[in-house]
Amino acid sequence: MFYTNSILISFRKKLNIKDTIYYVSESWDAVEDQTILNCWRKTGILSSFSYEEIEAATYNQNMLLEQQEENIDNLVIDLTSHNPDLEIKSQLNTYLDLNDSHIITEKKLEDSKIIEIVLDEENQRENGDPDDLDEEQPKIPISEGLIALLNRRYRESKRQTSIGDFFTSLDNEKDYNDVL
Repeated sequence: MFYTNSILISFRKKLNIKDTIYYVSESWDAVEDQTILNCWRKTGILSSFSYEEIEAATYNQNMLLEQQEENIDNLVIDLTSHNPDLEIKSQLNTYLDLNDSHIITEKKLEDSKIIEIVLDEENQRENGDPDDLDEEQPKIPISEGLIALLNRRYRESKRQTSIGDFFTSLDNEKDYNDVL
């Protein structure tokens, strides 16, 4: 028993963060892919569908999308057949193609602009910007508040120099007890 403890203690003294990282890496390398796959399946995150079932579902979805595109094309032809205006046909196609295009909602920021924004926020934090008053103040746990209150009562009791101070502190103590 003593020999085992001394080996553990000496091993623990020699162990550092770098070695620990290597040990963890070796441990993960020893875990088989099937073990990880089984864990994910057990959680319900991964589906239990086979590759063929996934391929069939993808094929069916693509066929459905193609059918919808054909229906839209037929609708455009029907709408423009009564009035064969090429401009209307072009506008309809443009409108229907909007779903496929990527709409940019924000302009891309360059590195210099990002750095400027970060530095500006940092300066505001350092300078105590009054606009940051909406930040939530840290909440003090009740236990810390009670300890601070008891410390204050103790310090005030040390300041008593006369019997009158003692009775005044008793009145204050009643006020404290009412609060508690």
